[in-house]
Amino acid sequence: MTRARQPRIRPRCPPATTARWKTLKKRTADPRPSRVAPPANARGADPVLCINNGKELKPVKRMIAFALAVMLAFGMTACGDNTSSGTQSASSASAPGASPLIPDGPAPEINLITGEALAEGLAAGDRPVAVMVNNAQAALPQRGIGSADAVFEMVTEGGITRLLALYADKDTVPQVGPVRSARDQHLQCAMPLNSVIVHIGTSIYAENLLNQYQYSTINGMYLGSTSFVFDEARSAAGYANEHCWYTDAALIAAGMEKLGLSGTGASQALFDFVAHDAQPVVPAQGDAADVAFSFSDSGAVTLTYDAAAAKYLKTAYGAPQVDESTGAQLAFDNVLVLFTDIKLKNPDDPNNLVTDFAMSSGTGYYCYGGKFRAVTWEKGNPEDPLRLKDENGAALQVNVGKSYVAIVGKDREGTLLFGGVSPTGVIGGEGASSDAQSGAAASAEPEL
Repeated sequence: MTRARQPRIRPRCPPATTARWKTLKKRTADPRPSRVAPPANARGADPVLCINNGKELKPVKRMIAFALAVMLAFGMTACGDNTSSGTQSASSASAPGASPLIPDGPAPEINLITGEALAEGLAAGDRPVAVMVNNAQAALPQRGIGSADAVFEMVTEGGITRLLALYADKDTVPQVGPVRSARDQHLQCAMPLNSVIVHIGTSIYAENLLNQYQYSTINGMYLGSTSFVFDEARSAAGYANEHCWYTDAALIAAGMEKLGLSGTGASQALFDFVAHDAQPVVPAQGDAADVAFSFSDSGAVTLTYDAAAAKYLKTAYGAPQVDESTGAQLAFDNVLVLFTDIKLKNPDDPNNLVTDFAMSSGTGYYCYGGKFRAVTWEKGNPEDPLRLKDENGAALQVNVGKSYVAIVGKDREGTLLFGGVSPTGVIGGEGASSDAQSGAAASAEPEL
């Protein structure tokens, strides 16, 4: 049976927020998130809780914000004038989201994120889940990320990175978190998969992107305790409140029900996978038993190949990165390190540290089985899927299994080492830091 082709999405305004969206567009001729003027709040990072007929107030404490968010989830009307341009209106949160551009044909009969055969309970056309997870050192260890089918990692503000954890089966998502706010670069990796995106707040640029595509998400700023739980024990142990919010399959399902979101829809796979019943294709360009690189001055990562387990084991902040729920170190079959231009969205504002990713194309490396090969990648518009190509320009066949994808600034390409040697043959590697990725840009994690 042939699936109807999904129409290509064109920017349009939710009815209740038309006036607010027109105001945003007056700031720039191009409303796409990488070009929208910075917000009034100092760092331009997370939303400002606003009341009083749309006038912006100063950011309030996270706990107060969440208490109000819970009340707003039950009490807000469809009027879009009660929120600022940096927050999501109740109507846009609950309006059915437009689908990304999905190729013609039936849904792939595989796990969309790993390429494996469909597990029991998972059907073709089931929407995956994408959760924004805190990766600041003060928030470690995280929960549930060891069960993710794929993890994307990208820098946000001040050299700190944030994770996007993808789960093919929305009904088996474990307790995962701490959940944090969305950034537009992460959303551009989740939206082409028609993912159910789960987060608590957004940057104004991420919010503009969601509004532009009328893409509905599970946002804790509006759903509160419907879809998120606060870990009192963790808070009592000394963790900051923003490092204590979690979600799971049941909570996500409750949010989807409240917003009327469907759990099925048009879909496409994360990569062009090798057939799950075929032999893996091992790269042959060189050895990659140890993969090391740096997102920023404070964001060094190492992935070491464990031949016995046939997995890459991840280290961050100088220690094994583990899942608190299981105690196991994060392990991946595939490792992709992709490079692109990263700068500040507003370099003239020293208080605005939000990063701007060029998500059109770039170069990188694919690692599997302790070996590597050079690749190129293409993406384009926010709704376009990530496409990998080999050195001949043909589609790269990614082996089935869990994947770790790092999108790193080009100015950090010199920090990439395979067994202490750069893929260009330089021993030791060099990498200059940019303002967008330097840990010196912020001495501590921004209050996000």
